Amino acid sequence: MMADARRGQSSVEYMMTYGIGLLIVLVIGVVVWQSGFFDETKDVTPDSRGFTQVVPSDWFMDMYGNLNVSIRNDAGDDVKIDARNTTAWVLSGGFGECTGLAVPTALAQNMRAGDAGVISFTGCPLEAAQIGGYYQVNLTVGYDNPYSGLPHRSVGVIWGPIT
Repeated sequence: MMADARRGQSSVEYMMTYGIGLLIVLVIGVVVWQSGFFDETKDVTPDSRGFTQVVPSDWFMDMYGNLNVSIRNDAGDDVKIDARNTTAWVLSGGFGECTGLAVPTALAQNMRAGDAGVISFTGCPLEAAQIGGYYQVNLTVGYDNPYSGLPHRSVGVIWGPIT
């Protein structure tokens, strides 16, 4: 009977020791989580991935779903932006295609090598957009080589904080 009591007491001590240790780890985890340490949208730096020839050099999206993208011609030859094949699809921070596209006349003409210009999209579907929130957009810029007449596309992803 005495041996059973000792085993019972050591089992309780064992469970209390590991239980308290587990509780401490849990409390530390909650404190770190609530402090925003694991928040991946915090301090998002605008960046891009992908793209060829015609590349975005700067961009921003406001909380009303307006996206402005400055593009630069790195093709080494003249290009002509094709508005019909230029699209923006919101992947994160909302979901769906931006509805309006404005391509300035200068970009729809021959854009010389190294030239830059801004294309604007409106109606980008953002969910609960807040300043500082995160967005990610799949951007396709359609363009033609005016000398060969061949169509091309520069495709990639841009992201950053909502401003």
